Amino acid sequence: MGYGRIGQTLGKSCQALGMNVLAYDIYKVPELECETMRYVEMDELLAKSDFVSLHVPSLPGQPLINAETLAKMKDGVIIVNTSRGTNVDEAALLDALNSGKVYGAGLDVFAEEPAKNAALYTHPRVSSTPHIGASTKEAQKRIGAEIVDILVKYFNL
Repeated sequence: MGYGRIGQTLGKSCQALGMNVLAYDIYKVPELECETMRYVEMDELLAKSDFVSLHVPSLPGQPLINAETLAKMKDGVIIVNTSRGTNVDEAALLDALNSGKVYGAGLDVFAEEPAKNAALYTHPRVSSTPHIGASTKEAQKRIGAEIVDILVKYFNL
């Protein structure tokens, strides 16, 4: 869910591993579609995906992954959230993990940070990591280089 820069990068890696990619995004880039990647509506993505990975901003209203959307997913799905913690209803995810509906989850973000829901982040089928992607030296260098490029273009240097 979310097929912007990060979603596309993951999609290319998945395609290289022989996976077919279903993408849901409000902004579609038709030229990205091919035999192994196509845009679908959210309900189709939920019903057909073995893995659901979130790459979307924080959305107003109820979480994107909640009891209703979890019920639409295949049994044994794996969910990865590296977007925003508020995009996942943690109680609903925990229930789905405990029932076996969701096989596993990879979580880089939580609704509250530091994470407060010990039952979720210590669950045997949850892999959690600290959300520090933008804090690494490599990321800071890349951001600095991007800012310099923007300024050079803006001032025609």
